[in-house]
Amino acid sequence: MARLIATLFVLLNLQCTGQHPKSISNESDKVSVQAEDTLAKTTITKSLQELKLKKDQGKSYTLVLRKIKAQKNEFRGKNIAPDSLATVFTNALLNRVLPFWEGTEWSFEGYTAVPKKGKIACGYFVSTTLRDVGINLNRYRLAQLSPIDEAKNLALQKEVITVTENSVEKSIASINDTLKNGIHFIGFDTSHVGYLLKQNEQSYIIHSNYINSEGVIIEKIEESPVFSSYDRFYLVEISTNGRILQHWVNGTELVISN
Repeated sequence: MARLIATLFVLLNLQCTGQHPKSISNESDKVSVQAEDTLAKTTITKSLQELKLKKDQGKSYTLVLRKIKAQKNEFRGKNIAPDSLATVFTNALLNRVLPFWEGTEWSFEGYTAVPKKGKIACGYFVSTTLRDVGINLNRYRLAQLSPIDEAKNLALQKEVITVTENSVEKSIASINDTLKNGIHFIGFDTSHVGYLLKQNEQSYIIHSNYINSEGVIIEKIEESPVFSSYDRFYLVEISTNGRILQHWVNGTELVISN
């Protein structure tokens, strides 16, 4: 797969929002929570290409999603520590789902459900990958919301954090001071959405980049021209949101409202 962690983005005032796989029970596909914790902690700040688990190399996307579903089904009814559950979810989304989407082209009207086949708008990138990692939601309804409404739907009684500063440096400092380590939803004012990955003092933007229709990329926040072109952001915890994790494990529907 191509390089990630790139330096990209400029101002463009466009709004880009626009069969659960069968489980498997093969013992060789089962991965312990402890092993997942170790792997995620040692790889999480690398590029998506490097993050992709070796066991997923050469595997089909469908098979990887089946493995994720089988693993999360093992957690149902068990008392899993929240931190461990968050780590496994982060690993599944960041290391196993998102790498397949790298390089999928952007289109304002893109809504492909298959990585690298067709095009995908920013809202559909978020909603489709959340669905694929195993959250039961209507990807069409979520993708068609405004950034603030998308944030409210994903918050599930968690706070929607609004960052409004008068410089890029202050915005980044505010985000790094406020957010926990993990994956978060980020809405860019009224016209763009994506993920924000925070690890220690470094944050990354993972999104479908509309500039030159480049598509799905990950980039350091301070090197992102798109980030620097906005001064209002809406942020919501995803991997550290206990309610989202319960929807993920139990398969209960995350109802999307306008």
